[in-house]
Amino acid sequence: MSAMHVLTDHAGEQPILHGVRPFDIGRDLRPVARLIAIAFADELDESGEAALRELRILGHMSGLIRLLTRSTGELQDVFNGFVWMEDGELVGNVTVQRANNNSGRWQIANVAVLPRFRGRGISRSLMETALDYVQEMGGTWSVLQVRANNEVARGLYERMGFEDMGGATELYAGRPPKNVEFSADVAMQTYGGSHSQMLYELATSQQTAEAQWWRAVRKVDFEIPLEQRMGEWINQIVGREQVYRRAIREYQGRFEAAVKLTARRWRGIHEIDFWSRPDAGDEYQRTLISWALAQLKHYPVWPIKASLATNQTVAKDLLLEYGFEERHTLLTMRRRMR
Repeated sequence: MSAMHVLTDHAGEQPILHGVRPFDIGRDLRPVARLIAIAFADELDESGEAALRELRILGHMSGLIRLLTRSTGELQDVFNGFVWMEDGELVGNVTVQRANNNSGRWQIANVAVLPRFRGRGISRSLMETALDYVQEMGGTWSVLQVRANNEVARGLYERMGFEDMGGATELYAGRPPKNVEFSADVAMQTYGGSHSQMLYELATSQQTAEAQWWRAVRKVDFEIPLEQRMGEWINQIVGREQVYRRAIREYQGRFEAAVKLTARRWRGIHEIDFWSRPDAGDEYQRTLISWALAQLKHYPVWPIKASLATNQTVAKDLLLEYGFEERHTLLTMRRRMR
């Protein structure tokens, strides 16, 4: 199915029954929410479910939203995109948004087609329409994200000229592993708010230049303000949870690798966040991950979530050995428009 030109149905004209048309914020919010719920049923995490609930709520306020859009136009920028119609039914969607002002970068998201309409070239047509739109708006880059195991979508994007920029992996275990082998052959240190600059530089070093180009690491995300430290202290005192921070450094002014463990006693999921330099020794990854897992023997048997960069293969392999499963790997891809 070849790409079709964008069709519009102005007031008084016959509605479009087949093909692609611009997203209409006044009437498409609810059917797009249903489409996303079906198309991404196996992929939505907690944040995705929350976003979908908000979209459904907005769908019930379509009249007010249409009025606000006509007066300000701001919401139209948020929900800008195109939909695909078949016999009057909305069966496909793509969202197109400017990433930030004056950067020339545009984000393509929510490429979705109902299962029974897949294999007909609808996704390609929607993508071609989106890329044409970015080109017309003077965009220089189009960026999207895709699950690594979605081979059909990845293949489509690669054929359309998108290149891989790396990504992030989330691993999950239903309970802490037993008999974790940990030996303190490598010296570790506790880090805190005074080390935020070194942790920020560590997190920056593990990103590829392409990833930094798209989503630069923010220093503020690694600062530990007073209110956060007070909250962590209170949670520890009442026995709710405890946050552990350990790092390894060879040189006085920088970390080679670091881990943050949030261990919970009441309810919830234990969380492991990990950072390492690309040239850091494999033993650093093994030491910090093993240490974090070993601490959980003192805590209730809750599930564990671990977040890693895709290039941290040693840490990932170790977690897999301990019974973790790869929940998802989200890749970022880009294409130059001109």
